Amino acid sequence: MMKTTASIVILAIAGAAAIAIAQAPAPQPATGPQAPAQQAPAQQAIPEPMPPGPNPNSQYRLGPDSMPQDGVPKGEIRGPYILPSQIFPGTQHTYWIYVPAQYDPAVPVALMIYQDGQAFKDPDGDLRAQNVMDNLIYRREIPVMIGVFIDPGRTPQQPEPTPQDWGDHTTNRRIEYNTPDDKYARVITEELMPVLYK
Repeated sequence: MMKTTASIVILAIAGAAAIAIAQAPAPQPATGPQAPAQQAPAQQAIPEPMPPGPNPNSQYRLGPDSMPQDGVPKGEIRGPYILPSQIFPGTQHTYWIYVPAQYDPAVPVALMIYQDGQAFKDPDGDLRAQNVMDNLIYRREIPVMIGVFIDPGRTPQQPEPTPQDWGDHTTNRRIEYNTPDDKYARVITEELMPVLYK
């Protein structure tokens, strides 16, 4: 019993000492004639600028599905068409419709909508989506589907987006694509889809 009491007392004293040390104010630097000379803070080295990295597009190559293939029927691109917008008043959207060679109006068909349509349908561009659709539909790797290539909205005075300038600074693109609301989705569901059904 005496050993247990002694152990508890020793632990209590050690704990109180640890608390006292932890709460003691930090020592202040000496001042006056005996104070050691203060050293100036070391200059931080300015990091060297990184050398330019490799061009990520330098190794990009179009795959075979992006190219027209012998024996593959080609779909038709219709348009351009203009879609006036009430959801973004004063703007309009230019769009094109890809109709695959296998399309039968009596049979329900799938639908693919491409934003930045001018870049996706550019026959000499980096994507050439109409060729990809031709090839994949022909091989039955995707169902027969209509493709819609729609550009960001713009006012009649603003230039049409191009594959070189997608319109972030010259059209309604940033507002439509980046704003976290339902307006652009409603352009598709309430303005574009009824026109496509017709």
